Amino acid sequence: MSEGTSSLVSSNKTVNQSDTFLQNLIYSRTELASGCTLAVLSPITVTTNVLLLTAIFKDPLNYFKKPTSYFVIGLSGADLLCGLLVEPFFAMYYFVRFFRASNEIEAITRTLFLIGSVISTASLNASFVMVLMLSAAHFIAIEYPYSYKTWIKKKFVLPSVLATWLYFIVFSLLPILGIDQHFFLKLNLTVHATLVSVILAVLQILTYKAFTAHSEHQKIKKTASSVPESGNRGKLLMKKSLRCRGLDRHFIVMTFYLSAILLFSAFPHIGVFYVFLYKQPHSLSEELNLNVLLRITDLLLFVKVAADAFIFAWRLPTYRKSLHFLITGKLPQLETGV
Repeated sequence: MSEGTSSLVSSNKTVNQSDTFLQNLIYSRTELASGCTLAVLSPITVTTNVLLLTAIFKDPLNYFKKPTSYFVIGLSGADLLCGLLVEPFFAMYYFVRFFRASNEIEAITRTLFLIGSVISTASLNASFVMVLMLSAAHFIAIEYPYSYKTWIKKKFVLPSVLATWLYFIVFSLLPILGIDQHFFLKLNLTVHATLVSVILAVLQILTYKAFTAHSEHQKIKKTASSVPESGNRGKLLMKKSLRCRGLDRHFIVMTFYLSAILLFSAFPHIGVFYVFLYKQPHSLSEELNLNVLLRITDLLLFVKVAADAFIFAWRLPTYRKSLHFLITGKLPQLETGV
């Protein structure tokens, strides 16, 4: 009887060890895949955001001389920092861990990883808030145009962007200053990631409703005046109405896409991180699975960082024209569509 029990226990240990080895192998390969992905995303993110910032500061078509462009600069600066410092530091750390480099190299890459984590906290939080403020500005412009003209000015927008960056730089340094790491992560997750994402989601719903109502109002006005309009003509009238408020329809739609991809990448990461911080894993296998999910949802955030500049190029014809002019010195043919 005891011999059979002993064999059973031995068999269970062998199975557990095999499961643990398999889970460790999966996590190790997840880190390798993360490193390869970040190594690809990094140069793309840097290149596209350098082009975006160059187009904004050169501004050959005088398109970015609006106060909300400072939000775009703040967002692009955050993405550039991620591509320039965070993604390469993380990639090196994952590669070194997977290929089991010497202790000295691992110590260096771990230090770089910690530096990248600090920069990541500041830049990702700042990018979230830049999108939030950009969305809020558009909601005010559509729903309260007179307030927009009063408040959305350079003297208010620029200090807001600088204050946001200063706040998150100081906040990201709190663990270095002695704040408990676990408490810091919970605070960041609740106050910044969760709260900002929820507010942004609600704000996008309100903005969409205001945008749709404004569009319908313009159609009713034109119908009442008995002027027949085609679909494209109606869109052009909508653009004209928004421009009277100092807005660009393309810019508003672009902000919708920025918000959508941010929320798509943020909510899975937030959900997994809550489980990571508040649920005690019952086994090593469960802990490893949770860490695999964290690495995957981390990548979603970095894909969002890389995608931001492409959304500008996709949704803003004037930005594409500016890039074309900066590269070739010639203006492309004007686009007449919307």
